[in-house]
Amino acid sequence: MSPAFYSSLEIMWKGMFGIFSVILIIMFLVMFIQWFEKIITSNKKEENQ
Repeated sequence: MSPAFYSSLEIMWKGMFGIFSVILIIMFLVMFIQWFEKIITSNKKEENQ
């Protein structure tokens, strides 16, 4: 196989890894925001009672 093919595979896996890592970061950020929002709303309910 030609060196250009291996070079293109190297670029492709770096791009795929970047996309995968960004998706994971966004997923964990959304999970953290939901967890934090649940804590805030439960504290407000306790204050009102």
